[in-house]
Amino acid sequence: MQSEKSQSAFNLPYNQSHYYWLAVFPLSDNTALQSDLIASGMQIVPALGNAFIMRLAHPWDAAWKAVREILAKHEAEQQVEIALIPAEAQPGFEEFSYARKSVAAINFLADSLWLGNAMIEDRVVSYMQPVLDKRGKVFGYEAFARVETDKEPIGGGKIIEASRGLSAEYILDRHLHVKAITSFIDSDLEGFLFINFVPGFIHRPEKYLEGLTEAAKYNGMPAKQIVLDFTQSEAPRDIMHMKAIFDYCRSKGYSLSLDDISSVAIAKKILETIRPDFIKLDINLVRGAQGIAEQKIIKELVHMAHASGVTILAEGVETEAVHRELLKVDVDLFQGYLFSPPVAVSTLKKAVG
Repeated sequence: MQSEKSQSAFNLPYNQSHYYWLAVFPLSDNTALQSDLIASGMQIVPALGNAFIMRLAHPWDAAWKAVREILAKHEAEQQVEIALIPAEAQPGFEEFSYARKSVAAINFLADSLWLGNAMIEDRVVSYMQPVLDKRGKVFGYEAFARVETDKEPIGGGKIIEASRGLSAEYILDRHLHVKAITSFIDSDLEGFLFINFVPGFIHRPEKYLEGLTEAAKYNGMPAKQIVLDFTQSEAPRDIMHMKAIFDYCRSKGYSLSLDDISSVAIAKKILETIRPDFIKLDINLVRGAQGIAEQKIIKELVHMAHASGVTILAEGVETEAVHRELLKVDVDLFQGYLFSPPVAVSTLKKAVG
């Protein structure tokens, strides 16, 4: 039921429409190119500015690949613009004109379709990485997105890049929030759950957090147990925007964290305006924790955080030597490949069971 509900909520027109209209707008005369486009099944439409159009059935990327090969054959990628519109009936001139993009942009879209298919097929899942306290006990987990395949799971940058190609960052982000909570509960995990957020997506927090709030209530998970982990910014406008978001989230009972803190000046500026429950040290600062300059910064950040009643977390801990240095300066929580990579919740469920 959860899978069906999440699939029906998606709005991924480039993956889900039955028909598409592809238009090629020549920017220069190339009769050989035009002949090959017509031979491929495209029709010239004078009313559309002499565009060549074709109706495609779902999926559309194979047909686009054939057209792309024609453009490459004539070295015409820079001599045309492309419009691709999901629609049953033929769009009008204004719709085609508004949708015009470069060949590279359509390639990017076509190369990103795998992510939309994975979302529809419910193959976008949450992996969990443990967060440990000073004693080595599990304090909680951070959720990471992965796409399950027949081979190795796909994660990180590839998922982010593909979501941009589909213009589906917002949709994917909200979907992953719900996935993180349901996976955490279904795996019988305990402690805090850290969920990543991008403040730039959030204009109406009550709407943005709607799915997450419903999932938490449905699964009986207290809001305080969920740590909303925000990427920080130094810009005053961004800080005030984040403060408004923090104020709303705190009013709903969520715990709050700021990610990627790399300097004392940044921390001071943010802590004067925002009081998170956790701050995370920048991963590069953590990896350099054996350096004298880095040690000084970390020590000052720890002192500042503790003076404000804030818990400090070091992520990206990969060696025992770094772990020892962080323990010396009284860092509270630890996360990284030294302890465990992000792993499938099924693995964690077996370990817990």
